[in-house]
Amino acid sequence: MKYALNLGTDGRVLSVTYAKYAADSMALAQTLPEGDVGDYRYQNGSYVYDPLPQNNPAIQPSQWDTVEAQAVYTAMMTDTLLEG
Repeated sequence: MKYALNLGTDGRVLSVTYAKYAADSMALAQTLPEGDVGDYRYQNGSYVYDPLPQNNPAIQPSQWDTVEAQAVYTAMMTDTLLEG
């Protein structure tokens, strides 16, 4: 079975369909890689594993940051915020 690969400008596999639905500009391949096809680039007729970097997890606020945010919020809500 042949597959049609929609490739990004860097060769990254963006999507896959069957060859019978392929646009003229799509690359054709006999197989698909294991796992998420978005982790691969297609170059010279073969797949190159090149996963995108994962987003860094959000930095957790320190206990002091939380206390300070609560104090500022309380001051704003009670109109006692001191500007200085």
